[in-house]
Amino acid sequence: MNFKCRELSIANEPLGCTITFSDSIEKEFYKTHKYDKINENEKYLMLQRTYPEDDFEKDYYTIELNDFDKSGELNEFRIELDRREFKIEWNSLTAEIGLEINKNEYEKLVEALKIITNTKGKLIVK
Repeated sequence: MNFKCRELSIANEPLGCTITFSDSIEKEFYKTHKYDKINENEKYLMLQRTYPEDDFEKDYYTIELNDFDKSGELNEFRIELDRREFKIEWNSLTAEIGLEINKNEYEKLVEALKIITNTKGKLIVK
């Protein structure tokens, strides 16, 4: 899966950290589509680390794509990042996403990816 990211969303909340790359800008989507209609042409990739609610659970790592067959739990994965591209390899699959982000957005993305990768994944920042 390859696409150009037009909207980057990062949320680090008490229950987890989520990063979403999308080739559509949400505001534009809702101007041209009904709320109950899914944009089948939209490409997106979402990474999520969910924190446990008690001491008996462990963190849960997932990847979700518009191609649901490739979505699922992340056990071992590798991420390469520079200012122009995000690349992730998992389960013999690869996704490359073109980026156009400023320095501040890049720094926030690096910090969020450090949270997402934790001990499960490998992060290479160029």
